Amino acid sequence: MAEKIKRIGTVVFVSSFAVSFIFESLRDNALIIMIMIGSLLVTAAGYHISYRENEKQKISNSVILYNGKIHTVDKHNTVKSAVFIENNLIKDIGKDDSILSRYGMRSEIKIDLEGKTVLPGFNDSHIHLCGYGDSLVSIDLTGIRSLNELILKGKEAIESGGYQAGEWLIGRGWNQELFVDKRMPSREDLDSISTVVPIAFTRVCNHMTVINSKAAEIIGINDKTHVTGGEVERDYNGVFTGILIEKAMLLVRNRMKKASVEDVMQTIERAQEKLISFGITSVQTDDLQYKAEGWETVIKAYVTLFKQKKLKIRVNEQCLFYDIDEFKIFLAKGGHGIGMGKNFRTGPLKLLGDGSLGGRTALLYDPYQDDASKTGISAFSQQQLDEFISLAHQNKMPVAVHAIGDRMIDMAMEAIDKSRKSNKVKKSIFMRDGIVHCQITTEAMLDRCKDLELIAYIQPIFTTSDWKIAHERVGIDRSSKSYNWKTMLNKGIIIAMGTDAPVESPNPFENIYAAVTRKDFDGQPPEGWMPEQRLNLEEAIRAYTDYSAHASGEEKEKGTLEKGKLADLIVINEDIFNMNPDEIRHATVYMTMIDGEIVYSRKTN
Repeated sequence: MAEKIKRIGTVVFVSSFAVSFIFESLRDNALIIMIMIGSLLVTAAGYHISYRENEKQKISNSVILYNGKIHTVDKHNTVKSAVFIENNLIKDIGKDDSILSRYGMRSEIKIDLEGKTVLPGFNDSHIHLCGYGDSLVSIDLTGIRSLNELILKGKEAIESGGYQAGEWLIGRGWNQELFVDKRMPSREDLDSISTVVPIAFTRVCNHMTVINSKAAEIIGINDKTHVTGGEVERDYNGVFTGILIEKAMLLVRNRMKKASVEDVMQTIERAQEKLISFGITSVQTDDLQYKAEGWETVIKAYVTLFKQKKLKIRVNEQCLFYDIDEFKIFLAKGGHGIGMGKNFRTGPLKLLGDGSLGGRTALLYDPYQDDASKTGISAFSQQQLDEFISLAHQNKMPVAVHAIGDRMIDMAMEAIDKSRKSNKVKKSIFMRDGIVHCQITTEAMLDRCKDLELIAYIQPIFTTSDWKIAHERVGIDRSSKSYNWKTMLNKGIIIAMGTDAPVESPNPFENIYAAVTRKDFDGQPPEGWMPEQRLNLEEAIRAYTDYSAHASGEEKEKGTLEKGKLADLIVINEDIFNMNPDEIRHATVYMTMIDGEIVYSRKTN
């Protein structure tokens, strides 16, 4: 409006001036003089309105960060000192003098970074946001060192009032590898906590749950209970041990109280506040099979938060389905393609192909080294996998397949390859197909992964615990060709980093530490496990930002700090580029910005 007024005023003034200049007899004409004066006043009014609009805009929509070390993560790894943000976008980036002199008058907010380091916001490429939100209020069993400690934690929860009468007692995070005798917990162990309260404690990997007798009674488990794609474990006498594996865990979920839209919203908000404090501005999350009243409830919770302007973090939903008929309903109802601005969108089909290495449920060609009776579990036959992936591709939906064992990775790649050929899938779709975890591999597998242009969704933080068991589980030969992140990168495979939280901590600095040192949190092994597979710091950060954005098809919008991209960035207290790599995991976030707005500040939080 202001520009139009200025333009009209200017045109009228110039025209009347030209008339008086050309026609000498009109120079003293009162009407011409009044028109000229009026047009000048109109022009001045236009400039005044423009000024007021700019003032209003700069108060709410513009900011300059300066005197910092801004790592752009562009293709040259450029480092700048200042950035100008306007209307949620990076408008310019450069040196302090240039940015301040050019945009200082337009920017109401100016923040002196005092030499602090700036990075693009982290993008966790595979997380369970609702599951993480739940973990913040459930019994934390991570790090416990014995079954006695596990039992004590359960009793304390009931006695302290943390348990609500009539509900299940839920915990997660136990790992038998930390126990002295390395024995799995059993139904009898949990019965010593309570035989009245139903109890379900999930292993750290989230592929195995142990329940007590009361829970088994509620579910209705008997000698004939069988679950395709899972296992209701029994001992040599055919007696239920209490362990439910893979899809058998759904027996628990299906009998628990269903979360309402409001419950899911609270869980999301609880999780996002913590994630933002870690410098995570985007997540690619697997939530649709959360303990809600169906996938529609979960999506409705996200959409409602967005409409209420309470969804701060950016979410790309990895749409997990176990049953193909339910997936068909999802497609028929328009579940794929939902988008709420830049904050929420449904992404690839997620398939849970096999299990975990720690639980010996990852699907292998050859038996486990430490248990020749096991080769793992497949949630799908090859035909079922083919059908699922073909249906996704026909609906222009990429796929992300959870595959840890070598056999499942091959099955996933075979299904993807067949679907692309039979459905003539466009490159814009298949460029986002990927393998989640992609751990137990061979050179030939990685070559095929590159040929198919698959994304590897990796979790370096897994190595902090898996290095102790990998040789035991699969032997030295197989493990030496596994967790090969550097080899993937050298072959040109796009690696997108995440944590699989709450399986592991979502703290990006712990994940980066694991990637660049290949050590656990006790500093072991001293030289790093398979140190030749270490990433350098620049590679790890790019995998956590630029490559993660590529995985969700958003690399043109975020992932680097460049002109025209979203102003999602973090300021950290430490210069991690000049830190001892062993100290990186202790780095802390000073400030998190999403859309150019401060959503977390260590000063106020």
